[in-house]
Amino acid sequence: MELSEKYILELNNFHKAVNSFEAAMDATFENLNSVGEDLIKNGKIQKFEYCAELAWKISKINVELFHGVISNSPKSVYKTMFQLAIISESEYLALIKTIEDRNLLSHIYKESMYLEVFDRLPLHLLAFQWLIAKL
Repeated sequence: MELSEKYILELNNFHKAVNSFEAAMDATFENLNSVGEDLIKNGKIQKFEYCAELAWKISKINVELFHGVISNSPKSVYKTMFQLAIISESEYLALIKTIEDRNLLSHIYKESMYLEVFDRLPLHLLAFQWLIAKL
């Protein structure tokens, strides 16, 4: 598959994932017991993790395809985007935070850390929405 075809496909996948994350964020805990509430929280976290993965991968393709820069890690991709003035400093910092939070969730489970990341999900959704607009 040609890089530009892959870019279009991945950008569409990322857009769909962000829309799905946004819909999940609208889900409420109304009339749910603790198990139902936990399931909703876990679903929102899972949507975030999926979006975080897609976000840096589509960004990687973008900088390679349109700027000829090859970066191999999420943080280096976002740093490159900032250096190329594709994203602002505040967007860069927000996207770096998505990677840090995704890494926290995937390495060690601590409920206090999980709840901190959960509380930041609206900010992460906003970062992904900014990114779609830039890509």
